Amino acid sequence: MKNIMVRILSAAALAMTLTACSSHPVVPDKKDIKVSRENPDADCKDMGSIEGRSNKLGAKPEDAIEDLKAEAVRKGANYVKMETIGAMNSSVRGTAYFCN
Repeated sequence: MKNIMVRILSAAALAMTLTACSSHPVVPDKKDIKVSRENPDADCKDMGSIEGRSNKLGAKPEDAIEDLKAEAVRKGANYVKMETIGAMNSSVRGTAYFCN
């Protein structure tokens, strides 16, 4: 009986360890953020609207997208649905999501 309990507890500990390893990073990075114009999967959680800006003269959308990704990281998101690009390419807006 004692041997069976040890096996059950060992299996439970292993399962919890493997589950913990599959979680999202504690400190996400901009490179982990996916930006798309496509809707996210249905199981993604809406984290709110975000905006990225670039104050450079002759800004490119890519500069504002990098700032958008940084904002997504601060909100704990890993997916951004990009919705608009400003007229001067100095800003982008979208919605941040956390997808499993």
